[in-house]
Amino acid sequence: MNLDPLDELLQAPAFAAGQQVAAFQPAVESCLARLRAAFPRYVEFLERGNSANGTLNSIRPLFLPILKSVDFPLPEDMPIVVRLTSSGTTGQPSVTPLDEPSWRRRLQAMRGSYETLNLFTAKVDALAFLMDPATTKMAGSLVIDAVLKQMPQIRSVTYLAKLGAKGPEFQAASAGAALAQAIERGPVVLVGYPALIAAAIMGLRQAGKSRFPLPEGSTILTGGGWKSFLPGVALDREEFQAQASAFFGVPRNGIRDMYGLSECPAVFVQCERGQYHVPAWALAQAVDPETGHDVRPGEVGLLQLTVPLTTSYPLLKILTTDKASVQDGCECGLPAPYLTPRGRVTVARYETCAMKIGQAVARPEIRG
Repeated sequence: MNLDPLDELLQAPAFAAGQQVAAFQPAVESCLARLRAAFPRYVEFLERGNSANGTLNSIRPLFLPILKSVDFPLPEDMPIVVRLTSSGTTGQPSVTPLDEPSWRRRLQAMRGSYETLNLFTAKVDALAFLMDPATTKMAGSLVIDAVLKQMPQIRSVTYLAKLGAKGPEFQAASAGAALAQAIERGPVVLVGYPALIAAAIMGLRQAGKSRFPLPEGSTILTGGGWKSFLPGVALDREEFQAQASAFFGVPRNGIRDMYGLSECPAVFVQCERGQYHVPAWALAQAVDPETGHDVRPGEVGLLQLTVPLTTSYPLLKILTTDKASVQDGCECGLPAPYLTPRGRVTVARYETCAMKIGQAVARPEIRG
């Protein structure tokens, strides 16, 4: 029995050389064919850019800000199992509808990265500094929850925040009590928004704890929350990791950050040298917004992502408003390229070719 091209791509070593993996182009072609069959308006958008043959360079990217306000009508016979939302901390949240295969592949992709990087070396209890998924559809909470519950090394998952009627609800004192209880059973993994972990550190210090060493084998895995997640909280990634390492007694290579977007099924996880490697099922490019062409390795451009794992919505190739550089040669030895996030731009700064990319789908007749 022949494997689905998209699932075959997920069988590749997680951090092989990205688009050089033999299964990548067939997966792109298969994903594109399914999207063309399901979304007529997407076909119209593609054909305006001569995106007919499915080669990587010919496929027009969708400009991410447009997807914040424009919906592609879903086929009536497409069963959606989950709708992921972005945090919405920088504006209107986006919604990503996923059918069962797209949801399954997203989880498999993240798990593949976790396992290849050997993030969990012992049985651990997970303390999630995330919104309880029972109270939110935010992508970070739902995806991480599902993946952690698939990992045999994770004994339990406890959520320390929830989304209430007036917004996020988090009590640093309660988090400290849960942490003290958890470490009695052995190693733990703290996972979630660094702003909430920082708030817990502050609360423990105010309670008289200058340090709170975690058992050997404990790790810290952060994702998102570098933006203004909590009022008045601004964090620098390097500074946070240094403080967390000193306070919790976790070595720096045991503190990893994740970079990703709710619209993209690929998550970029830091290696032991702190670089965000691009998994084999993704192509990450730093492009010049004026020309759409790649900038030179190591130079800063707009981040463009091609990931052929979602067939329930036209997210095959997206152009983000995040600045990034992409290059090879990480000292950790992984052959995959790595990207370096360089902050976010305002849409107004790029009201040129990048904006025009999105205007083709911003017409009233395709709004959902």
